[in-house]
Amino acid sequence: MRKISLFTLAVILLAACQQNFKKGDKGLEYKIISTSNGPKIKVGQFMQLQIAQYINNGKSDSLLNDSRTNGAPIIEPFDSTSVPPEYFKILSQVKKNDSLVIRLIVDSMFAQNPASMPPFIKKGYHFITTVKVVNIFNTRDQADSANVAEMKIKQVKDSIESIKILAEDDKKLQDLFKKNNIKSSKTPLGVYVEMLQPGTGATIDTSVVVKVNYTGRTLDGKMFDSNTDSSKGHVEPLNVNMTNDMSLGTSVIKGWTDGLKTLNKGAKAKFYIPSPLAYGKQKVGEDISANSILVFDIEVMDVLNKDQARAEAEAKKMERKLKQLRYMDSIKKAMPDTSKSKTK
Repeated sequence: MRKISLFTLAVILLAACQQNFKKGDKGLEYKIISTSNGPKIKVGQFMQLQIAQYINNGKSDSLLNDSRTNGAPIIEPFDSTSVPPEYFKILSQVKKNDSLVIRLIVDSMFAQNPASMPPFIKKGYHFITTVKVVNIFNTRDQADSANVAEMKIKQVKDSIESIKILAEDDKKLQDLFKKNNIKSSKTPLGVYVEMLQPGTGATIDTSVVVKVNYTGRTLDGKMFDSNTDSSKGHVEPLNVNMTNDMSLGTSVIKGWTDGLKTLNKGAKAKFYIPSPLAYGKQKVGEDISANSILVFDIEVMDVLNKDQARAEAEAKKMERKLKQLRYMDSIKKAMPDTSKSKTK
């Protein structure tokens, strides 16, 4: 958890200086910081909002989520069916460019199920939401156009951030290779491939499905997944779909497809995958944190063309169906026969 952003904190402090919290319904308290004389929002219009949520312990603020850093502004229709009544009553008072602070004591939030309260939250803390009304639209077309524009802006920001992180990860990997005398080659997207055993035949491309064994580790060596280690519960080769036919197998992270294009049947290699080509900012499970460089041991067991992959998929489908039928038959045989009841 990180400290609240300076912008959000400024909004809170400004609100605190201007007025006291007003009482809302269901324990909500709120402040509206208005900077315009325009009309209030009307039912049927659309609100474009920047939203931040955090926990206040009476001394400091811990940020939980902020649309400014974790996404784009939220665009929602303003009507009583999509907005909870207690929030609808408060939001009906806002205008374009207004800022809103809503707080709720956590005791009320978890009153029905106190055991569900996270350990970092204590009784007496406040759950606080800050809202900036970026814009108000009259029609869905206007709202959709604004949403598309914001998505394009987000894509540009994400791309710039990815380039920066990719460069940082590349430096970490080059330092690692130099320190440990690792010989590797770099793919067009930025994956490093350490060849352990060359394969034979044609190089893998986007027309095939690749059957692989793998083990994945974080850069510090912690294993998070494997199909060769029985502790992970799935010891069978994985079919990696390199084609655009999604019925032929599993799609994987960009780093895998990029690295596999350097291999062929029988090859063994180690992939060093920068975080933007793995899971990026996404945290995956308990072991993969945001912006993690991942390392995979890869063995190409086989390379299948589309017809071979499709035939294998059909065979597996039939095998699963037969197993299900045998299972149902075994249950039926185990049940007592009540069709012949004994009579005295």
